[in-house]
Amino acid sequence: MGGKAPKGNLTDQCASIQRAIELCMPTISHRWCIWHIMKKIPNKLNSYKWHDEINQEMSHVVWNSYTKDAFDRNWNDFITKWGLKGNKWLSELYEDQHIWIPIYLDHHFWTGMRSTQRSESMHSFFNKFITRNSSLRQFVKQYDNCLASRELTEREFDVADFHTVIPCATKSAIEAQF
Repeated sequence: MGGKAPKGNLTDQCASIQRAIELCMPTISHRWCIWHIMKKIPNKLNSYKWHDEINQEMSHVVWNSYTKDAFDRNWNDFITKWGLKGNKWLSELYEDQHIWIPIYLDHHFWTGMRSTQRSESMHSFFNKFITRNSSLRQFVKQYDNCLASRELTEREFDVADFHTVIPCATKSAIEAQF
C-alpha cells in the first residue's frame, strides 16, 4: 500500500491479530467481522433452553438499534429477559461493542464492508481442493482442478438458464424480446 497503513481493518475476533494491529498500526480503525460473531451465537448459547429465540432476539438487537442509547437499552432488556447476566461471552461482547456493533461504527467510512464473509466463501471453495499441508506442486495442480470445477459448474448453470423461460411481467414487446 505504498508504505501507508490502511485507514481501517476488518478481522475476526483473534486476539493476537488485534494486538498486532494495535502495535503495528495504532492509528487505523479496527473492527470485528459481525458475520463471525453472529455465526458463533448458536454454539455459544445452545445450552440455554430457548437458544433459537435468544439467537433471533440478539440478532434483532444488533441490527435494529439505531442509536447507541437504544442499543444499550435493548441489550440490557435482552440480557435481563433471558437471564443472561452471567454469560461471560455476551459480557465480553458488550464491553467490545465499539468494534462490532454497526451503530458504534457509523462515524467511519467502511464502503459497506462489515464482514469477511466473501473471503470466507472463497476459503470454503478452495478448501475442497487443498489443505494447509499441500505442497506448492499440489497447489498448482489442484488450482487447475479448482478452476475446471468452477467452469463446469458455470456451464451447468448456463445450460439450465438457456432452457428456462421467465414469464413476462408486462405486455411490453421490449420485455418479451429480452
